[in-house]
Amino acid sequence: MSQPLIPDAYCGHILKGNYSQPLKDHVTRCIQDFQRFDRLGAPTIPYIAAWKETQHVIWYEFVSRQLIWLLGCDSADAADFFRNSIVERHIYSKVDSLEDMQETILQSNELLERKTELREEVKKSGILEAVYKIAAADGRTYWLKDQAQLESFESDQIYISLGNLTVVTKEMEAEEHLKQVQNALKKSEQKFKEQAIHDNLTGLFNTRYLYTALPALIKKSAVSRDVFSLVFMDIDDFKQVVDTHGHLNASKTLQEIGTTLMAALPAPAFGVAYGGDEFVLVLPGFDKQQALGMAETIRQRIKETIYLQKAGLNVRIHSSLGVSTFPDDADTLTELLALADQAMFSVKERGKDSVCSISYRTTDDGQRIGKIISYNCQK
Repeated sequence: MSQPLIPDAYCGHILKGNYSQPLKDHVTRCIQDFQRFDRLGAPTIPYIAAWKETQHVIWYEFVSRQLIWLLGCDSADAADFFRNSIVERHIYSKVDSLEDMQETILQSNELLERKTELREEVKKSGILEAVYKIAAADGRTYWLKDQAQLESFESDQIYISLGNLTVVTKEMEAEEHLKQVQNALKKSEQKFKEQAIHDNLTGLFNTRYLYTALPALIKKSAVSRDVFSLVFMDIDDFKQVVDTHGHLNASKTLQEIGTTLMAALPAPAFGVAYGGDEFVLVLPGFDKQQALGMAETIRQRIKETIYLQKAGLNVRIHSSLGVSTFPDDADTLTELLALADQAMFSVKERGKDSVCSISYRTTDDGQRIGKIISYNCQK
């Protein structure tokens, strides 16, 4: 039987190697068909790739002139050049329906690590569908959509991939731009959400968040029978800071106090800029004594911190804090805040710079009697 005529510019191994005649005849016909198609100048880039079962190297039996031009190499080196030019490989797989597609993006280093796994997937499905982002010889980036059908020749332990590449740079760049816009919108949306519930000056939560989160915490705690406490905090004699150092430095002081609070509060506790120089601290899981202890810790930390040091002003701050606890003192948002506020004013009346809580009990005749509980402002 006569040997098949080796096509011009042949760059493969099969026709020159020790393989079966049926395989060589098939490869020859495919090359001739692909050469004719390539000469038509179609926008697609045909290729024939092959690899041996016992080896890990893929080579081209035929490669289009367009791909040679993109890679800037000889046909014999096209496989290596293409492999080294890959920046990303995008794989699309069906999830539940044709409309739901999952995209997997692999970087060049990941392709090397998962080479065997990816080849096994192609062998199992019999088809290859992927999109490659490549760095071409002209310095530009191109996107190539790869579609191929796999053929197996078991006696020769050879796999043949008959495929074509389509330049989809405009489409993929548009998709990338859309993703960038979507990501930017998501970041903006998240930023606006954060801004909507945070105080711009201190970075603490604002009252909008407090009046949303607190009812939810009350409802959850009522069901789970958990306790939590509120702390109402007011900066003592803050008007002196304003009068002495001006409004800008006073605002900077509040900002630094917000930083002190955020550093002192353990999650999931959080602080709220309630207005002016007033703050509310929400302490989930804290009973009365624990909340008094935390409030005292915060009072001491604020007292020991020197504020406006960068401005060279060295401002000292004192604070008054009132505590209320759910459900011992009250079980509604309004009452809890009012009791904490009342306890804070009790501190003000007794000399400021301290921590208090007022616990009420109801007598047999229906009277409510309050008792001050504190570290150092006992009646």
